[in-house]
Amino acid sequence: MKNDSTTTYRETHKFRITLAVTSGVFTFVFLLFFQPFGVNNYRPDEKITVLLTSVLFVFSSIATGTILLMEFVVYPWLFSKKQPKKYLVWIVMEFVVTASATFMFYNIIGNFHDFYLASYFKHILEIGSVLVIPFVGTHFYFRHSKVVHDYKNVLSISGNNLKREDIILLSGEYKNDQIALPLQSIQYIQSENNYASLHYLEDNMPRKYMIRATLTGLEKKLGCYTIIRINRSFMVNLMHLETFKNDSGKLKLKLSNVPKTFEVSKSYRVKVVQQLAQYTH
Repeated sequence: MKNDSTTTYRETHKFRITLAVTSGVFTFVFLLFFQPFGVNNYRPDEKITVLLTSVLFVFSSIATGTILLMEFVVYPWLFSKKQPKKYLVWIVMEFVVTASATFMFYNIIGNFHDFYLASYFKHILEIGSVLVIPFVGTHFYFRHSKVVHDYKNVLSISGNNLKREDIILLSGEYKNDQIALPLQSIQYIQSENNYASLHYLEDNMPRKYMIRATLTGLEKKLGCYTIIRINRSFMVNLMHLETFKNDSGKLKLKLSNVPKTFEVSKSYRVKVVQQLAQYTH
């Protein structure tokens, strides 16, 4: 699913900070209480000591700091544009860098007693397997929160509850490529190569959402007389119609709070005029 102009939860400061802190806390608790990977030299009779707690706290703090550095500095530098397809590669990279930082700390406090390539790769696998849990958990929480937030937004505009028939579901070719929006929030839909960009208002601010779909496909699914096709590239919502006029033999539409003017093509002119007459009657 493609979403270019709105900020996804992955790009928010709240998500990045939560991801780093959650990973650090989970790593600390997991290593302290379960003591896997020889944390306490494989001695089950050893108790949790102040020294062990202190070392693991610093160890986990380094992991937290590294993730914060990766999220706030390295990620924006490497991915100046949103590239969802490469996000899995980024996570693997984040695991490797975090494991490398903690490996150095582990060897520094141990006078480099285990500074070997085989140990390094083993450490990457071990720390990566620990970080998977907080990473998946954080992503799940924020994705779930976003779904709940979007659902509440769909059910409420300006404090007034909407009826189900006022909410429309726009879906693309992919299984999760869909968004539910109040009908009156949609301004227009534009064709962009193999995608359709949905321009809508959220809290009176213009937003854009991309789905992999054609205007022809959306036109058939919508079956809505307020959102009409006016040419090969655009569909507009008549609920936002401000003015329409003939300009040198060309029919042009102006939507409120939209800078551009939309021109109706000859092939759609008759149908658009009929729909305008019906809507403005």
